Amino acid sequence: MVVRFVGPRSFFRGVVGAACLLGGGCATTDGVEPDAAAQGVARAERWRSEGFSSLAARQFEESARLAAEQEDSSLEVTCLVDAAECWLLDRRPDVAEVALTRAKRPLSALPPASSRVRVAELRLFSASGDVAAVSGRTAEARQRYDAAMERAIGRERDLVAMRLALLAERSGDVRRARELVAGLANPADPQLAELRRMLLPFGPPAETTRRAPRDVAPPKVSRSDVFVAGAPPILPRTAWGARRAQPNLDRMTSIWRITVHHTATRLAGSSVRVAADAMRRFQREHQDDKGWADIGYHFIVDPSGRIWEGRPLAWQGAHAGSPGLNEGNVGVALIGDFTIQQPTASQKKALGDLLGSLCARYGIAANRVYSHQEIRPGPTECPGPALQRVLDQWRRGATATY
Repeated sequence: MVVRFVGPRSFFRGVVGAACLLGGGCATTDGVEPDAAAQGVARAERWRSEGFSSLAARQFEESARLAAEQEDSSLEVTCLVDAAECWLLDRRPDVAEVALTRAKRPLSALPPASSRVRVAELRLFSASGDVAAVSGRTAEARQRYDAAMERAIGRERDLVAMRLALLAERSGDVRRARELVAGLANPADPQLAELRRMLLPFGPPAETTRRAPRDVAPPKVSRSDVFVAGAPPILPRTAWGARRAQPNLDRMTSIWRITVHHTATRLAGSSVRVAADAMRRFQREHQDDKGWADIGYHFIVDPSGRIWEGRPLAWQGAHAGSPGLNEGNVGVALIGDFTIQQPTASQKKALGDLLGSLCARYGIAANRVYSHQEIRPGPTECPGPALQRVLDQWRRGATATY
């Protein structure tokens, strides 16, 4: 008899499916195909198995969005944890952490003390420990893994034990690592090999040297549509849970200038969750209050120096003051009120890296990088005197003319 090991991912989806059958079908929302999320999960799992980690991560996040629209909290949680693991396989712990933060919200909607809660908590603690491990926070990772082990039963314990073994290996405790591996019930499980790739990464992500999946058409891009080498990491729209854009969008014309803004708001904390909440708030205000198609800025820099993708660069922004001023104009905003505060050191560095990358990408001279008050015909305090000084200093140092 062949005994198939069911890992947390497969087991969790089994629990979800059983609940749907017992309840007479999963809840759906008008306009959302009831099997769209499941079909997306199947695609993402195939791409993950083929090594296309970032592609799988984005598909898992899209399936999580569909699951949320269907009010399927169980599937939403597991898709976001799967996305986090794929981002880790793609060497992106910053994006993985955002996905895990989002996964905590629907957890409260699950039936208390149920098997779904147990498995969801098991996976969340395990993945949170993974992010901490690859980020060098060893004590935090061990604490998360211990919490996961308390929720693991049967052969699920192998996956947690392997994580602890890899953590010991990272810390140089080879003896402890060997002891943990020796105690595994199924050391040949392929998920254990994936954990090693995820937690002990080396070299570039696999898909950088592989062809795209057959069912994904390669994007048509020019050299100007690709960031130059050394560009700063950008947290994608999926990382903060962006809404869909409205149809009243204008195609971006040839990009030849940049405008720097401040949001004139302050954050209550420095975590990714606080920043992601602010991104969603900006989008709601721009869409609901102002009637814009999407968030107005293309990039937003939070006080910790994280750069968030706002409106995709394929579309003209809504930030400079008029449609004519927005043409060919990349909108960059720093979160803060720089009429009364200073940009953080992390923001200054991230802004410089982003501006340098955009200028190199599109051949923009430093004198085509403006502050909002320099380009807007009417009076405005944006971006505030403190950020204006930072921008003036950056332009003096940016000697390239492109």
